[in-house]
Amino acid sequence: MRSSTQTGEPQTMIAQNRYLALRALHQQVGDAEPGRYDGVARFFHWTFAVSIIYASVAGYSLARIANGPVHDFLSQLNMSIGTVLIVLFPLRVVWKLVRVEPRALPNVSIRQQTLAHAVHAVIYVTIFAVLASGFLMVPNGYSFFGLIEIDTPFQKGPLTDELFTVHRASCALLAGLVMLHVAAVIKHQLIMRNDVLRRML
Repeated sequence: MRSSTQTGEPQTMIAQNRYLALRALHQQVGDAEPGRYDGVARFFHWTFAVSIIYASVAGYSLARIANGPVHDFLSQLNMSIGTVLIVLFPLRVVWKLVRVEPRALPNVSIRQQTLAHAVHAVIYVTIFAVLASGFLMVPNGYSFFGLIEIDTPFQKGPLTDELFTVHRASCALLAGLVMLHVAAVIKHQLIMRNDVLRRML
């Protein structure tokens, strides 16, 4: 009879091989410049940034637009963009775990770097809360860019109302975190002049 250690070794080796394969992929698509994020990281960053800013503006606008064709169009577009982000989000998380971090910014203390990493972690958790609650709160499904129907698990009721409350709160938190992130970028770019924008361009 094989021991548990022996049977576990092949699975461990498979996991390690997959991790190494992802790191090798990073080396192939990444930039040679150690001070910049790689192309995949930049794609994820700007895709989520533009989508989140648009969805935030459209989402708060929906609360002030009466029911009708415009409201329905914006609502469907918001949910469709959210669906794309739901697919991309786990890929972005995996890439963050395997990619090589760019060189640290000059004149930034370890304490500031730790705080920045903590804020980024909170942003990721908040994005997850926004996407999950946004999908689960929609009753009776929705149309994905007018192409296919996406089923959702719950009917209209107290649970979807609670999820809507969670969604609004997490959206407000995410908006605040994004503004904090932008303020930090402006500080580093214009005051500390360490060319932080170039890392994501």
